[in-house]
Order: sequence, then structure tokens, then C-alpha cells
Amino acid sequence: MVLKIKNNLFLKNKKWTIIFLLPAILFIFFTYIYPMIYSFILSFHSYSMLIPKSTPVFIGLKNYINVIKSIDFFNSLKITFIFSFFAIFFEFILGLILALLITIKLKITSLLRVSLLIPLMVTPVVAGILWRLMYNPAYGIINYFISLFGIQPQTWLGSIAQALPAVINVEIWQQLPVFTFILAAGIMAIPNEVYEAGMVDGCNRFGMFWNITFPLLKPAIVVALLLRIIDTVRIFDVVYTMTQGGPGASTKFISLLIYEKGLKFFDIGASSAQSWILVMIVLLIEFQFLRIILRKGLY
Repeated sequence: MVLKIKNNLFLKNKKWTIIFLLPAILFIFFTYIYPMIYSFILSFHSYSMLIPKSTPVFIGLKNYINVIKSIDFFNSLKITFIFSFFAIFFEFILGLILALLITIKLKITSLLRVSLLIPLMVTPVVAGILWRLMYNPAYGIINYFISLFGIQPQTWLGSIAQALPAVINVEIWQQLPVFTFILAAGIMAIPNEVYEAGMVDGCNRFGMFWNITFPLLKPAIVVALLLRIIDTVRIFDVVYTMTQGGPGASTKFISLLIYEKGLKFFDIGASSAQSWILVMIVLLIEFQFLRIILRKGLY
């Protein structure tokens, strides 16, 4: 009798669990899973929305072959990887320094933590517009400050050589807190007993950092790197509001190329193929990254 009551309660709770989860499951399916499946199917079709009442026409792997042959695609891919490498590199170095600072009990620690929250509170579109104004060659505040040191005004976003570094700078400014707080959480999770043992063994501050903090911080570093690799590869809003891919194609990241193909020229089939090739490249990078980490025992 008791077993029967327990089974009935379990079935009743299971039913209500499914009912409460159903809206979230349907939302995820129709906003995430279904669009991905549909875009994968469209990547094997020729479908232009510029043609009235047109329907997708199956063409097999032609879209993928055209993407692989495209010089513009590989140029955008190269620009995206250059952006990702330098943005993540400087975010890691600066983020580690700031993480060490905000975990030390100093008077300015609280102020530093609050200051780091400001870039995260600014939406990427607004950040792009603000920095575009600051980079303005005529009345931008950046040119004003460098003029105080006798440096001639720069065109910044209007220069092929300066546009990409300018966008990288904005990405570092806005996403540096992400790296910092992840690493700071990792540092704070390290037991104090480990440091006390290091002090007994005669380690100085650098020795404790190199032999204790950094090795024990590697799991947090791996998480931060994985998140930032995904974020930098799919960046769109900041660069679109700042340069729209210009001047020329100097800041035309892969996301902008896909956007132009799909929502400017409405070649949905080719745009879907580009998107899935990018997904496969990112998954391959992440897989190789994790394999190296696991093989070397860094996690």
C-alpha cells in the first residue's frame, strides 16, 4: 500500500514537472533547435528571397563548394582569427593582472570591482556608437588627448591599418571584466592553507603565484578561454555599429559576411552554408583545444 502511494506521488510529480517544463522546452525548440535544423537543410538549397514566390531548389553541396572557393570568405575568416587572437591574448594578460588586484584586500579593491562592471552594463550597440564618436577624426576625444602629446590627429576607423586595432581595443575594453571576474573567482576558490604551506616552504610572492596560483587557476583559465573564443568568433554588433566592415574589407568579420549574404543580398542558401562552415570550424578549434588541454593534464 505504501509503495503504491509512493508510485502515485512520483507519477503525479513527474506529470507536473513535464507540464511546467513544457513551455521552456517548446521555446528552446522553436527559437533554437528548429531554426538550426532548417538552416542546415537550406544550406543544400538555392534560395533567393529577392525572387517573388520562389521556393528552395536542392543543389547538393554546391553552396559549400562555392564557399570553399570564395576568397572573400577566407579573407573574412583570417580577419576574424586575427581579431580573436589579439583580443583574447590581451584580455588574458590584463584580466589576470586585474584579477590578482581585486582579490587583494586593498582600499581601492571595491572601487576597482565597481569600475569593471561599467563596460558590462553598456550594450554592445551603444558601446560601438560611443567609441565611434570617440574615434571621430574631427571632434573625437581620443584625437584630442593624443594632440596634447604633439601627435597628429588620426583617422582611426577610416584607416585600413588602424580600423582593426581600434575594434580590438573596444572588444578588450568591454569584455575584459568577463575574463577578470572568472579568474578572480578561480583565485578566491584556492584554499588559504595552500598559500600557508608555501610560506612555510619559503616561497616569495612571485613563487607562490607561479607555483601555486597559476597552476590551480588553469581550470578557470580554460573556461574563460573557451567562452571568449566562441564570443569573439561570432562578434557582430560592435563592429557593425563602428565600421560596418570597412574601410574596404579590413574589418569585415565572418559574421558580417554572413549577414550581408543572407540579409542584404538575401541569398539564404549560401548564407546558411557559410554559417555551418563557421560552426564546424569553431567546433574543430574547440575540440583541438580541449584535446590538448586534457592530454597535457591542464584541467
